[in-house]
Amino acid sequence: MRPARARRGRPGPALFRCALLLVGCAVFAPPDALAGTSSGSRLALAKVEGETEPTLILAQRSITRDWGTSDESTYVEISVPDWKSEGWAFALSGLAPGAGHAYLKESSGVIFALIEVGGWVARVYFGNQDDQYRQDAAAFRGNPEDSAAVWSFARWQKSTGGDPTGIRTLYQQDPEEFDVRIARDPVYGSGWSAAPPQDQFTHYLDEADGMLERRRYATTALWFNHLAAAFDAMRAARIHDFPLRQNLRIEVKTAWRSGSPAVRASVERSF
Repeated sequence: MRPARARRGRPGPALFRCALLLVGCAVFAPPDALAGTSSGSRLALAKVEGETEPTLILAQRSITRDWGTSDESTYVEISVPDWKSEGWAFALSGLAPGAGHAYLKESSGVIFALIEVGGWVARVYFGNQDDQYRQDAAAFRGNPEDSAAVWSFARWQKSTGGDPTGIRTLYQQDPEEFDVRIARDPVYGSGWSAAPPQDQFTHYLDEADGMLERRRYATTALWFNHLAAAFDAMRAARIHDFPLRQNLRIEVKTAWRSGSPAVRASVERSF
């Protein structure tokens, strides 16, 4: 088959009808048909007449609309059930190790509480032992004002010919420093009645110094325990309730079981 070709001919009857309509309107229109007159077209604009030139006035309309509150643009406080404060847990365990863990219902706080109790017991014990050894040393040397004492001012003055005023003043103001001086300074060695008593007196002071050193170790351990408990409580509070979505959360708890640390994680869903 041959393809159809477009016809090219004379204009159709519809085009002639439109042309005749336009010519008729132009011939038969009233000669006095002016804008705004009664005999003119009703679609024409009214004739604008006046002494001054018309001025264009623009008016702007202001619209105020109240949209109300929106959850997306308004700050809303949401109460989370069983939510725990990290700062509060940190402060509680910093003051009393284990208290912040008790606030979080974490059993691992018992470890820090036991360390705290043990540290204070050790600190008090070593402090008492230090005092006891120093008292034993003072009782052993006796009163240095007495010439019959194990160490005396009179014996030292007689052996060295020195003036005991300075060492006597030290004894009156600081007896502990006086004991250290007569035990470790060779200058005052001649004030002892014999060498063995001096050795026994020095042994008492060495034991007292050892207890004092242990007491300082216990104090340092207490400070570290406070810091460790505070940071561990803050960590536990951070992972205590980790929300997955609105009705689903994961709860992580730490504990000490069978002599080793343990971690328990559970997923909870509310209906």
